Amino acid sequence: MFKCFITQKMSKPGEKTNKVILETRQKVYYGWRLNEETEKYEKVEIGKGWEIVKEVSVSDEGLKIWKEAQHDDESLQVSS
Repeated sequence: MFKCFITQKMSKPGEKTNKVILETRQKVYYGWRLNEETEKYEKVEIGKGWEIVKEVSVSDEGLKIWKEAQHDDESLQVSS
């Protein structure tokens, strides 16, 4: 059981939890590689991606409300 972040209600026993991502940030991953010319290790970029900063649990009802609110926000941004 969990408390829905949006509706603030407790879930029913056995109800599936839905995760909503509230905040993300870019992340650069580094690794150490041996430079064959200098024979020293160097820190090099090996990839880029996204990292979840804040994620909350919501019920099915809360997820429906969240999706409707997101759709409303998108329609407002497109029209302006």
